[in-house]
This record gives sequence, structure tokens and C-alpha cells, in this order.
Amino acid sequence: MELDAVRKLILDRLLELRLTMSEASRKIGMNHSYLQQFLKRGTPRELKENERGRLADLLGVHEDQLRGKSAPLPKREYLKLAGTGAVQQRASDMSAIRQNNVDNLRSAEQLYGNLDLPVFGTSQGGNGALIVTDRPVDWVARPASLLKVVDGYGMIVTGNSMAPEHKNGSIALVNPHLPPKAGDSCIFRSHNDDGSVRIVIKELRSETDLVWKVHQHNPKKDFTLKKSEWQVCHKTVGNYFA
Repeated sequence: MELDAVRKLILDRLLELRLTMSEASRKIGMNHSYLQQFLKRGTPRELKENERGRLADLLGVHEDQLRGKSAPLPKREYLKLAGTGAVQQRASDMSAIRQNNVDNLRSAEQLYGNLDLPVFGTSQGGNGALIVTDRPVDWVARPASLLKVVDGYGMIVTGNSMAPEHKNGSIALVNPHLPPKAGDSCIFRSHNDDGSVRIVIKELRSETDLVWKVHQHNPKKDFTLKKSEWQVCHKTVGNYFA
């Protein structure tokens, strides 16, 4: 669905605060899918008063900025500091604020696009490998580096073997179409006959016809991955840090 002004503002603030939809939903006391339903499916159509207030506090915005077009604004009393002129000046200030918000929202949409980047979860799978969920566990906004990339995705990092570049709990952002080169942090994928997928996140040092030569930061270690087992190498292009 096309994002309206309220949803675009929430998207912008989530990006600035580096919060996923599920994290923000839980922080305002709702189930993990609440904001995903609101932002991507339009359900509910407008935020309820209680959720609106808690979300405004979390995002650091005024509660009125999270009101939909059909939600009535509360009555305001204007201070008559200088007669009619003062009231007109207040209205002019509010108009400037609204226009600034619209400009900021347009900028966020141009930079980040919609909340349509799938994020996959991981869990420990033995021998330093991570088992990947077979479907996304969350959706986040696209960064500029993945704005028009088909099949771009995010991967939740488990462990700190590649910290500080990829910390435990962060989301590694992946462009599967960029050719990896020496020095790149990459996700190496092992696709198994049963349909399961394992990954490791390491720095690519070099490659031969048979192996990937890789490095990890913690503890520092160089080793090889057999291409017959780790068939795919995808380059990471950044992180969303938790």
C-alpha cells in the first residue's frame, strides 16, 4: 500500500532511531506485528489514542503528527498576545512546521523507499554456522544502497565473530548482485538438499576454484570454506544496528 504522511513519518523516525517494526511494537506494549500491520497493510486505519501517545513518546514526535486525516485534532487555545496579528503569526508558524515535516518525509521516502526489505532470522547451527529462517521474520525500510536492488535482503546477526562491523543483533544488509572482492564482508550461504540454508558472515580475503579464503575478527582467524559446501557468496553493504 502507498504510505500516507503519518506512516511515512513513523518510517522516517524508525530509521533514525535504528528500530525495527517489531522492536518498536514491543516497546509500546503491543504484539511484535502491530506496526507491520499498520504500516504495510493499513490495519488499523488510524492509530488509537493510547497507542498513538506511546508511539509518539518512543519516536520523539508530537502526538498530533501521528493523527490521520480523519482523526479530529484537539481544540487549541491561542494566546492573544497581540490581537489578531499574533494569532495569524501562530498559524503561519504552524504552516511552516507542517511544510518542513512534509519535506522531511519526502526526503526519507526518496532515500529509503517503502518498508519492503525482508529480514531473515538466524540461530546457532554448530561449527560457527547459523541456520536461516525459511521466511522473513520482519520487514524494514530500504537504505539508499538497496533502494532499487531486486532480491536485496537483511540478515539478523547472531554472535560477535565479525564485531564491530557486524554486531550480535544487528541486521546485515545484503546486495546479492554485487561481485564480492577482497576485503568485503560477505555472507556465505550453504544450500542443503533438504531445503535448509546455513550461513557464516566473514571477510573475504581471496578465492580459488575450490575454496573461499576468509577471515574473522573475534577471535582473529583465517581459514577456508569449500565452495562445494558454501556455494554462494553475497556482499554486505551496511548494517542496521539494534
